[in-house]
Amino acid sequence: MKPYVQLIEDSLALRNLLDVYLELRKHFQELGFKESDLDSPPTYTATMMNLHDRFTNRLNSLHRMISDYGFEIERSELIDYLEPLLKNINELTPLNNGDN
Repeated sequence: MKPYVQLIEDSLALRNLLDVYLELRKHFQELGFKESDLDSPPTYTATMMNLHDRFTNRLNSLHRMISDYGFEIERSELIDYLEPLLKNINELTPLNNGDN
């Protein structure tokens, strides 16, 4: 286990990030989006943009928190850590036609 993982898993910052991602996925479901729509959404809503901004801000905050504790981690390494967690949320919130 990487040394920063315990810090991330014990932090409220991770939970907040995942909560926003879940909200965003649910919003995509409400809009009837397919997974393929996410590359180039057919429409943009104020809610979608707000949630995207909140997600980005929370991701930046999480990265900054890790750095503030003295851990050197590239953003790409953080994304690699988050990817399976986000994929689990994707599986719990399949988009239109179940193509997750």
